[in-house]
Amino acid sequence: MTAFIDARSDDIPETLEGSVCIIGAGAAGITLARKLAETMPGVLLIESGGFDIDGQTQGLFNGQQLGIRYYNLVSCRLRYFGGTTNHWSGFCRANDPVDYEGRPEVGLPKWPINGGDLAPYIAEAGESLAVSAEHFEPKELISERGGNAENLAEDYSEMLLTKAFQFSTRRRLGPLYKDEIAASPNVQGVLNLNLTHIQLNPEGNRVDHLVCKTLDGKVVRVTAKAYTLCCHAIENARQLLNSNDVMPTGVGNAHDHVGRYFMDHTHIFASKFIPTKAFPKVYDRKYSDDKGMNVNLSFTDSFTRDNKLLQYYCRFNPVYASEEAIAALDAVRLDRGKPGSLDYLRDVATVAGEVMGLGRYYMTQKEFAYPQPEYYEMEHRLEQMPNPDSRVVISDRKDALDTYIADLDWRLMDDDIRSFREGQAIMSRELAALGWGRVEEEEITRELVESRVAGHYHQIGTTRMSVAPEDGVVDADCKVHGIDNLYIGGSSVFPTAGYSGPTMMLIALAMRMSDHLKERFA
Repeated sequence: MTAFIDARSDDIPETLEGSVCIIGAGAAGITLARKLAETMPGVLLIESGGFDIDGQTQGLFNGQQLGIRYYNLVSCRLRYFGGTTNHWSGFCRANDPVDYEGRPEVGLPKWPINGGDLAPYIAEAGESLAVSAEHFEPKELISERGGNAENLAEDYSEMLLTKAFQFSTRRRLGPLYKDEIAASPNVQGVLNLNLTHIQLNPEGNRVDHLVCKTLDGKVVRVTAKAYTLCCHAIENARQLLNSNDVMPTGVGNAHDHVGRYFMDHTHIFASKFIPTKAFPKVYDRKYSDDKGMNVNLSFTDSFTRDNKLLQYYCRFNPVYASEEAIAALDAVRLDRGKPGSLDYLRDVATVAGEVMGLGRYYMTQKEFAYPQPEYYEMEHRLEQMPNPDSRVVISDRKDALDTYIADLDWRLMDDDIRSFREGQAIMSRELAALGWGRVEEEEITRELVESRVAGHYHQIGTTRMSVAPEDGVVDADCKVHGIDNLYIGGSSVFPTAGYSGPTMMLIALAMRMSDHLKERFA
């Protein structure tokens, strides 16, 4: 095999043959290709785009939004080599034990694997991302980063717990591994080639081949011993649902789970926290960001279970002056208004009204300056409840490849709203009881949540993992139930969202899958 083939410009055979065919060169696909290539020849890595973003290819994913407003579906996932790691912010943290357990009282299914199964792969994934597996515990991480780990919430509260993320410094996996994959004799990379159909055998229990197309009209048949879909949660579901010639409901969809349970890590900005001087600086977002970590206040696993809450945590964003005052000061400093003009006088009056706060704000523009803010804007974050009606649906519109486009119907359940509301109330009481400050609370209603809620580009669910075929789409090895040689990588297989970001975890799952595929198909 040689370097990369550009399917649009290079000669490409009508049939590509390989051992394992990987669709999608994002975090999961690149990881899987690298690991398989250590011992297995004939790996095919097929990517929709090239090495740089291309508007025509990116526009293939032009779904509409049918439910709560989400991110623009054209831009929230990137269709070129490296996938969405090309705009990943690098947040890394391992799942908590409670994330795997299953809590039927709040509708959270159990994972068919646990933290022990994944531990060695999480450590390897962390090493590949240049994050320290030894410092996922907050006190160790904070101390290692030069922060003050004294007086954390858990030292005084039975229900509060500090949770922290590290930031990876190895985020752009495309540029990082492009040359390694190009040089490998065991991997054939193919660019600008798009999966359009998964062709099952007549019995519907095995993939016979894939049909792939280029935007300029070439059609390529791909055959392999095993196939893995490593696209994002919407695209994985779209490909399965669209391939419905043998299984009328779509590949792997005998029990109507494909496309359902779309989740993200949801967050809303609501309420003001006015701190006392006793509030530990480590929870100040700017302070922790400057030290290369993200430190938040959450609840203990036992408190979360006992109170039937979803995983909740709060981030504290310092506010020194209003946005209007900051803009007014910039206008005055840059002499945008003519002195004596009405606009200029208004800006001067606005600045004068918040002069102390503006002074503190401009102190923060200098490195490692952390004056007491006017208040903290509370950012409430939550794992989302798996909702069968929060889903990917196939539209009657087609893209440039003559494939039906998927739309997103994103929805929240009452337990999501309740966990936001109760999470804020409990956090407010504990902050006051500790003498750390008081909260000016906004009432958390469904209307407020749905008007403000956003995700984190963490698309989770839609092909979830389960022990029984009746409960999900893939098994513990990420193989599609009932189909002998089709696997799915990425966070679409997560049964629950949990607290932590998905990227490091899906890389760990891809590493685990590579061991399974090597053993089964080598």
